[in-house]
Formats: sequence, structure tokens, C-alpha cells
Amino acid sequence: MHKQRGMTLLSWLFVLGLIGFFAIVAMRLIPMYQEYYGVMQITKSMENEIRQNQLTKQQVMILLQKRFNTGYISSVDKDDIELIRGKNNVHVSRIIIDYEKRVPFMAHIDLVGHFRTEADAEK
Repeated sequence: MHKQRGMTLLSWLFVLGLIGFFAIVAMRLIPMYQEYYGVMQITKSMENEIRQNQLTKQQVMILLQKRFNTGYISSVDKDDIELIRGKNNVHVSRIIIDYEKRVPFMAHIDLVGHFRTEADAEK
């Protein structure tokens, strides 16, 4: 009688299926997080900008839109950005970006990421 060594064809298919599943998940999630890290870098640079200069809400929105365009950030809308002024001040002292990104996964299933980042010039 011959003893079986190693994996069967069914075992190999199962392992390859798991590897394929996690590869698809990674291919969908990595670009989402790369965009989030771009938003974080822009937010940190804007923190320095609003700390050094006294900018109004309109000026901050223009600077953010320009930086989002050059950084290929497409998930953040104007409605996702909250600009807060300091006490008794017309200048922006805090930026909050809170947005959601949906990526199609398979069939009718989407992967959803909810991201939030803040820049506070009064720290």
C-alpha cells in the first residue's frame, strides 16, 4: 500500500483560493490607504501653513484644493472639510477632514474605509 505524502489537489486549490482572496483584498485596500496617507501629509503641511500665516476660510479651502489636485486626492469633497476659527478670530486655527471611501470588492459587496485627520495650529 502506498502512503500519501504532501498535499492533495483539493488542499492546493483551497490554499490558492485563500491566497487569491487576500491578494484581492490587499489590491483594493492599498490604494485607499495610500490616498489617506497623502491626505495626512497635506493636513500636516497645512498645520504649519495656518500656524505661520493668518489665513481665512476661503484661503485655506483654495490651498487645500490645490494640494489635493497636485496629490491626486479625489475622495475628499468640500463637504468633508471642516474649518474652525479660533476664539474671537477670523483666521482658521483648526482643520478637520472626515471622509469615507468605498471600493468595489466583488459582486454587490464594497469595502468601506472611514478616515479622519486633524490639523490644529493652536497646539
